[in-house]
Amino acid sequence: MTLREAALRSRGPIRHGILAFALWGLWPTTAVQAQDPVPADSVISLGELIVSALRSPTSVGEVPVNVTTVTREELRLSAAQTLQDVLQEVPGLNFRFPFQAGVAHPSWQAVTLRGLGGTAASRTLVLVDGVPLNDPYFGWVRWSQVPVEVIERIEIVRGGATVSWGSQSLAGVVHVITRSGGAGGFSAGLQGGSQSTFRGDAMASFGDDRVGGYVAGEFFDSDGYIVTEPGLRGPVDIPSASSHGALRAKVEFQAGDRLRIHAQGNYFDQDKDNATPLRNNTTEAGFGQVGATLTGNDGSALTFNAYMQSQSYVNSFSSVDGARGSEQPSISQDVPSSGVGANVVWQKPGLGAHDVTLGTDLLSATGDATENYLFNDGAFTRQRETGGDQTLYGFFVQDRIQAGDRWQLYGGLRLDLWRNSSGVRHIFEIADRNVLTDDAFENRSGTQLSHNLGFMHEASDAVAIRGSFYSGLRVPTLNELYKPFRAAGNVVNESNEALDPERVLGAELGLDLQPDPSMLIRLTGFWARVNDAITDVTIQEAETSGVIQPCGFVAAGGVCRRRDNVGTLRSVGLETEVEVRPAGAWLLALNHQYNPTEVTEAPGRPDLIGNEVQGSPTHRAMLRVGHTDPSTLEVVATGRYLGARFDNDLNTGEIAASFLLDIRLRRQLTSRLSAFASVQNIFDTVAEMSHDANGFIRVAAPRTLVGGLRVRLGG
Repeated sequence: MTLREAALRSRGPIRHGILAFALWGLWPTTAVQAQDPVPADSVISLGELIVSALRSPTSVGEVPVNVTTVTREELRLSAAQTLQDVLQEVPGLNFRFPFQAGVAHPSWQAVTLRGLGGTAASRTLVLVDGVPLNDPYFGWVRWSQVPVEVIERIEIVRGGATVSWGSQSLAGVVHVITRSGGAGGFSAGLQGGSQSTFRGDAMASFGDDRVGGYVAGEFFDSDGYIVTEPGLRGPVDIPSASSHGALRAKVEFQAGDRLRIHAQGNYFDQDKDNATPLRNNTTEAGFGQVGATLTGNDGSALTFNAYMQSQSYVNSFSSVDGARGSEQPSISQDVPSSGVGANVVWQKPGLGAHDVTLGTDLLSATGDATENYLFNDGAFTRQRETGGDQTLYGFFVQDRIQAGDRWQLYGGLRLDLWRNSSGVRHIFEIADRNVLTDDAFENRSGTQLSHNLGFMHEASDAVAIRGSFYSGLRVPTLNELYKPFRAAGNVVNESNEALDPERVLGAELGLDLQPDPSMLIRLTGFWARVNDAITDVTIQEAETSGVIQPCGFVAAGGVCRRRDNVGTLRSVGLETEVEVRPAGAWLLALNHQYNPTEVTEAPGRPDLIGNEVQGSPTHRAMLRVGHTDPSTLEVVATGRYLGARFDNDLNTGEIAASFLLDIRLRRQLTSRLSAFASVQNIFDTVAEMSHDANGFIRVAAPRTLVGGLRVRLGG
């Protein structure tokens, strides 16, 4: 018996024991010292340093764009089990289909900000300690790669980030900052609950004046749930089970008074069942990073980073009959990909009234897909090979100017150069290797100049006004350019090697109010226009089985779509964020986003004009209320509202609005041991997460209970 088999076989009694112990620990006991105490003065501050907005250390209250920081305390108080769950509570952040990471197909996990979503490719750059987490081939994100326990904070920058971070950040940046070694210590957690879910994690940190770091790991396994809406289920529908393991290590070394060297690495392995017996995928991914920071006597800093990503993705898909009684294989995919990147950034604060940042970055990605399809007489009959290379270069300069005691001005320019090359598509018969298609696509390249202008005005000690005006771009991914795909509902989506980059022009104006140290109100109005927006455009719906160009064979009830530069998308809105700490142990947080989106131009497709951007709700909101005194019992309730939105470009599949309520309880049993329990979707709401044009609906997880223990030693 393998170690994994032994762990899975024994998880049932362990899980129930953990849950019982956790609930027992919630009864009042004598006060103990908490590991993460809540500040007694209840002061809410915008002074925390961040690095994502301007690519240099700057406080949240000194940047011209709306930045949300999720702290370790907020991570502890959330009922979320994964990084993706945490981010679903952030205003303005959208997922293509907001399922839990444990059951979601990787293509459902694409993230974007302020209504600029709708496809499997993220329009938002996701970083972990400065290294992209976006898949170098597909553009989507596998959120389970980052165990929540290693996260120090998460910085979310909406809009205006392209000058700092390049063409992957058209809508913004999500930057996950992991913990440093500190004084050293050890933590471990075990939890279990509904759907035969088990999660175990451990982290060992070390550190002194010169060297520090951590080694961390996580194992997760769950039987999942049936994602098909209850009224549509048939014999073919099964729970979407999932398991993964993740290992992560980081080390930082002070080589001298001015030189600091760092390195880190990550390994991730995941297996998923995707709703039916013949649909499954596996992912194996790893990355490594090395870098150094050299500081000067004048306060300047020169930072270098280099990294490599490597991923292998294997996916099997099927066609399901109308009654959902049977299925047969439709495609088998093997997609290895890799990316190599580097960046150099020089920062010079205090250059007169100027803080200057200069930098350059490079990302080179390559990927190939081998797909077997057309299943007849018990075997696949055709094979398709696609792939290509992509290189992105960038050069940028930014300046922050202190214009008096209460004014700060910002300006930045960036030049992006991109090149798509070696694009191919080969199709042949498997039996005799007869070549049907042998295409080599033309190499393409281009340049784009982007800008960012902004200001911050401290009108008084309690009022600050900020604004920015920016432009940027996103280069289509290798997946969008070269690889077609098939999806549930007999959807066939053709690639498009002639796609042009998307270009964004946007602006925002914000107001920060702090009438009392225990209250913070942030209001941000925004406008963005995306030209040459890439989306999945419907060509034709199949009333009967047959060939629809350019998709080829499409089964009855299916849809032929093609990725295309549809025209222009417009996104406008208002973000409202309120945080109140009326007393040391109480908290109240409310955020809401009003964000109507619209297709304003669609050459050749007048039927799309006026439609909403797919997957983008007009309203979303979060309310959190809690009592967080760690000497007694921490209780935090979080309600999440997600408005109605559409599943496709034609706006014919409307996903119903939903409200989900979660609750988390935590009790410090001793100075080193804590117990916790959480309930997600406490009312067991059947919440739609997708709703395609032929009426097929997938739903969010039912009521889910989890309980566990965490021990912390040292540090």
